[in-house]
Parts: sequence; C-alpha cells; structure tokens
Amino acid sequence: MDVFCPEERSALVDQLCEQNLALAKEVHELIDAVGRAEGFLENVDPHDSLPMDPPKIYNASDDVTQRPWLSGWRGRVGDDVPFRKFGNYELIEVIAHGGMGVVYKAKQIGLNRTVALKMILTGAFADDEEIKRFYQEAEAAAKLDHPGIVPVYDVGCCDGQHYYSMALIEGESLAARIKESPIEPRESAEILLKIARAVHVAHKAGFIHRDLKPANILLDEKNEPRIVDFGLAKSSEDDSNLTRTGTVMGTPNYMPPEQATGKNKEVTNASDVYSLGAILYTLLTGQPPFVAGNSTETLMQVLQDDPLRPRNIKAGIPVDLEAICAKCMEKKPLDRYLSAKHLAADLERFLNGNPIHAKNDWKRRAKRWISKEPVLAAHLALVPILAVTVFCATELAPPMRGDPYGWSGQFMKNIYVLLAWGVVAIILQKIHNRFQSESFIPTLWAGIDPIFLAGLLVLNSEPRGLLMSAFPLLILVISLFRRIDLISVATISSLVGFGMVVMLGTSSEPHGLYDLSLKSSSYNLTFSVCLLLTGIVSSLQVLRLNKYARAR
Repeated sequence: MDVFCPEERSALVDQLCEQNLALAKEVHELIDAVGRAEGFLENVDPHDSLPMDPPKIYNASDDVTQRPWLSGWRGRVGDDVPFRKFGNYELIEVIAHGGMGVVYKAKQIGLNRTVALKMILTGAFADDEEIKRFYQEAEAAAKLDHPGIVPVYDVGCCDGQHYYSMALIEGESLAARIKESPIEPRESAEILLKIARAVHVAHKAGFIHRDLKPANILLDEKNEPRIVDFGLAKSSEDDSNLTRTGTVMGTPNYMPPEQATGKNKEVTNASDVYSLGAILYTLLTGQPPFVAGNSTETLMQVLQDDPLRPRNIKAGIPVDLEAICAKCMEKKPLDRYLSAKHLAADLERFLNGNPIHAKNDWKRRAKRWISKEPVLAAHLALVPILAVTVFCATELAPPMRGDPYGWSGQFMKNIYVLLAWGVVAIILQKIHNRFQSESFIPTLWAGIDPIFLAGLLVLNSEPRGLLMSAFPLLILVISLFRRIDLISVATISSLVGFGMVVMLGTSSEPHGLYDLSLKSSSYNLTFSVCLLLTGIVSSLQVLRLNKYARAR
C-alpha cells in the first residue's frame, strides 16, 4: 500500500506472489476493495504495460521531479514544461508517461527541429540493468530502417539523465483512434498489413518487440501507422542478462500465453504474431480480446480461455478476417503464422479478394474445435464407433424369428437412433454455448447419455455384449467437463441404465451367449462394480488435473 504508482504496485504484487496466480488474484482483490472503500487508489489502465523487474517501492516520478531542472513538475501527460533547458534540447511538454520512461515534446536547439525526447523515469536512481535496457531500446529502434518504425536521432546522457531523441509523430495513437469511432474491417486489414510488414523488418534485424499494442502504434499526419516503444524488445542474439525466467513482461491484454507465464526463453517471433492478431481483434471489435479487473485475472484468461469470436461481438466482420485473427492468436506458437511476413501475405490475399491460407487450414481448425468443445467431439466420435459395434453385434447374432427384413432392418433402426443421438448432442452443445450454463445443460447431458444407451441396448434384443462397453466410455466422455459432480451423475445414470437393460432387455427365450450373461447375478454385480470404479478413477484423475492447472 506504500507504492503510489498503480503499475508498480501491480508488478510488485505479481513479483511477491511469484507464479501463484490464485494468491496474486486474492491480493489484487483486497487492494481493489481498499481503493473502493477509501478512494485513494487509481485505476490501472489495461492498455499499460506491466512495469519491468525489479519493481520499485517508491514513487519514481517524484524522484525525477526533485531534479533542479524539473522542480515543480508532477510528470503527467499534457503538462506544460516552461522551456526547461536540457542539454541541446528545450523541453516543451510531456506527451507520454509509462512505467519505465517519460517522453517530452522538445526542440533540438542545434538543428532547430521538434523531436520526441525519451528519458528513464527513475533518472539518477536508475540501476545498471535499467540503463542497459534503455540503451538496448534505443539501439533496436536506431537499427530499424522502415517507414513503419519511428526513427531514432540521438542518444546520450546529460547530468546523469540518460535519454534518446526520435522523430515526433504529431498524430494520435491507434488506441485513441479506436476509441473515437469504429474502424471498417477493410481499413483494419490495411492498417495491420502495414504494421506486420514493419514487424517483419524488426524480426529480420533480430529484435522481438514483445509489447505490440494499439497504444504503441502512432498514426502520422497521413494516417500511416508507426511502431514506437521498443522498451521490452528482446534481441534474438543476446538477451540473457535482461530477461529473467518467471518475470512477466508486456501488456496482459495483448501478450501470448508463453509470455504470460514468464517463459521468456520461449518468446519468439511467433509471440509478436500473436500480439498482431490481438491488435486486429481490437480493430475489428473495438475491445481487446481479454479484459478483466486486474492484470492477474487477465493473464489467467490468456492462459486458459479463448476470446469470443469477433463476429459474435460485431456483426458484418468478414469470415476470412476472423480466420486470420484466430490463426494469429492460437495458444501454441507452432499453430500460428510462421512469421509476420506470412501474416502480411494472407492479409494481402484478403484485400485482393483471393483465398486466404488460414481459412483452408482445416487441421488447425479441427484441433481448435476439438479443444474448445471436447465433450461434443467425443460424442460425435462415439456415433460411428457404436455404429460399427452395432454392425458387428448384429452380424454375430443368430437370425431372429419373425424378422422378415433380417439383420439389415435391425441395423438401420439402430443407425437412425445413433444419428438422432448425435443431433441431440449438437443441440445441447449449442444451448450450452448460447447461455453459458454452468450446471443445467452439462448435468442434463450427463444424465440422459447412459439412459439413451440403455434404450439402444433394449432395442437390440440380441446380442448386447459389445455395446455394454459404451457405459464406461460415456463416463469417460463426461469427465472431459472436468467436474466431479457431473462424473457422479453419469456414473449413477449408467448404473440405472444398466439396471433397465437387465430388467427390460432380457429375452424370455435366449438366443445367444451375451443375453444369457445378463441373467447371471455375478456378471451383473461385476459389471456394476466396474462402472463404479470407472467413475471413481475418472474423478481422481479430474481432481489431479484441476490441481495441476491451479498450480500452474
């Protein structure tokens, strides 16, 4: 509570709690509660970057203001600085203020030009690591020669204050542009195409930005996007001294999962591709893909959840653009575009009206759908499996008396039932997605599946042995919900369904070995115990998986 700056306070909480996201979330909630009660805590802007490690336990901006040439300035964006002399520059006003640095609009006296002058926020209190990172930022921007990247003019140190100057972009940021009015999908694609090309140049030069977001994209007087703020840039050649494993760096709303977990050695060019997809998502919908009450909750969403489909938020978004956005934001880096250049190529195809590669990537789309809706996928997979099983069971059965159509009529009757079951599963999944029901639909699903199977078994008078294995399979399918209560419902429902088969499905005149087995009390007892054991083992496995997920 002694930390004045909200960004630094948030970073300090995350640092002290290490990788315990649950603990960090609880601390953030307590701090927010105090803020609501006493009204002295500022809201954290979700577009701001997380401050770098190590977190400071003092108000860095106050330290800077104690400098004689900045006495009386409070360090807020838009504050005028009455032409304070700083080396070869005259400071005019503050135009940007973040967790690491402050940017002034300044006049370069020698060349009589207006520039943007960036300084380390902590001034003379900056440690060696901050200084090294600051010069790496200047070096990264200075090495990149591209119209989409703001150029660096000068780097130096004056009175112990490190600085570098760059071109002044008079326009607004992309974040401000998004807030003003909606951007059409085609214009969004054109903007991201230019940004992706600039990012590809940075990647070729050996730099990963790691903090791409609308606030770090400036629009010049011609409405052309220009990338700024390489403060978190990582050099692919040597970044061992500046990137600590376990330290989360970047903006939670726009960072990929590998960056959100602090696995900085796994951050590659594909991480910037993810951020480009998140920028496209924001351009299309007007909001970031993930937004929560604090940075910890946002990070948990990044790790665990998929963003809402852009077309569900805003109608009229082209399917191809949604597919490009989804491919960029895949959880696994290998599932994204191979590079920013490949992303730019797909955007160019879209703008030219040609087929895009993302839409034709059926393997990626299938994997994404299965991971998103595993229960429905398992149900639909069981339909052909049970169909083959019914075929084999019918083929093994002796001819039934009184059946003029033979086994084919019995088989087709079962196929119709299986198809109906698949349709019901799809309907239940649609209802579940539509209303996001946490209990009703999954519980209904867990309860009716075994009863349906029991009806199918009763329908098949001969034989039933192969189909009986579907009861434990259904328990395993329901366990994909990863909820103990649903596994319990499925287990109980399976026992009830098995009892229905024993009571209603046993012929008075047996026709085969499998039917005789249902009349054996020892068989029935053994099978019931197997169902119970399946439910118990599934519950234990789900408990273990949930515990592992919370620990991560």
